[in-house]
Amino acid sequence: MKRHLIALIFAALVMGALAAQGTAADYLSFLPQAVRQELMAKGTIGDMGGKIDELKYWQSSPFASVIRSAYGSRASTIAAESWLLLDKPAYQTTAERDLKIFKSFTAFTTMKGLLVYSESLKKMETFIYDSYRIDSLTTKRRLPDPEETAVPDSATYYLYQKEEQTGDVYSEMKFISHSGWYEVALTNQTPMKYLFLTLVEPHELLTSFYLVPTDDKLLLYSMTIAKTPTFMGIEKLKRNSFFNRMKALASWVQSNLAQ
Repeated sequence: MKRHLIALIFAALVMGALAAQGTAADYLSFLPQAVRQELMAKGTIGDMGGKIDELKYWQSSPFASVIRSAYGSRASTIAAESWLLLDKPAYQTTAERDLKIFKSFTAFTTMKGLLVYSESLKKMETFIYDSYRIDSLTTKRRLPDPEETAVPDSATYYLYQKEEQTGDVYSEMKFISHSGWYEVALTNQTPMKYLFLTLVEPHELLTSFYLVPTDDKLLLYSMTIAKTPTFMGIEKLKRNSFFNRMKALASWVQSNLAQ
């Protein structure tokens, strides 16, 4: 009886914590006040480095342990993060909202024509020329975007993309539905090359998104790390390029949510 009562109390506390998630400002209380005010005013903040421990905005977040588990053992030369404050999409029920979030991450064909800021050209250019889901990395048969009518607890998809800089790239995307928030991880499954140079070996570029609905906004946190060859004098340029790549993918999700 006592054990049953403790379980009920614990369940009530968990449900109460979820219900009391509150506004975006409430959720972001782990950030220093000046940083939180900047994010609320500008709608975005970001940071870059060589390793995740050099980044300053994730380490006290509610999902820091998830990030540490996913990224902590990975070697990297590039690391970047950003917070993005998004308007809530139109919806009638929570289930409808959650399905819209899921579909915003899995509308892979809408990545076709995605733009990115070029550090070398100092202007926007096409990032992805083509994008679609495939059945497997072996047969590579084209499939339509997922058509789920309810959000799965977890799902794994394989993608083909033709990128402006690195050509044909095959990736794996994992979607995980947590209690009250969502995690999406995108990992390259094939080498990413530029001309004769291999920029990133398979599985060495990981980009993750953590989306948290609050009472008034959607919070989108993004992190990317990559292990790339080291060239004297262009590390900052490479970091900016991968940061801009991550921002472009975040803008793709933002655009889908706004549809």
